[in-house]
Amino acid sequence: MSATGKSTKRKRKSAAKRPARGTAAREASSPSFGEYLRRQRNLANKSLRKVAQQTGIPSTLLSEIEAGIRKPSRTILGSLAGALRLSADTLYLQAGVIDPRDPGESDVVREIDRDPLLTRRQADILIELYRTFRQLDDQEV
Repeated sequence: MSATGKSTKRKRKSAAKRPARGTAAREASSPSFGEYLRRQRNLANKSLRKVAQQTGIPSTLLSEIEAGIRKPSRTILGSLAGALRLSADTLYLQAGVIDPRDPGESDVVREIDRDPLLTRRQADILIELYRTFRQLDDQEV
């Protein structure tokens, strides 16, 4: 076969591997948590490396979270919230960690997060205790 024939075959193979146009558009229209996190980081004018330094989270892990490869834990979300000056509750909602239909928890968590006298660690501990008590109450009912 001629060199042109081989080249045509390669083009056809690579074209067959591309996703359909509609699929790419749908994926782009439904932002993931990673995209949300990257957007918030950019709005805060912070590089990935700077956020990694501030939170103590490896930059490779942050990159994987932004790419949607890994899901962040509550601890990581709390650290990211502090570095990006967001409420942990906001990140929990965006990451799907808490149910947005539970307004009682959201109000309590929001108020704990707003308390300027609490450190991030203290607020996280209080929120965790609150959720534990809520779960125990649900089990007793």
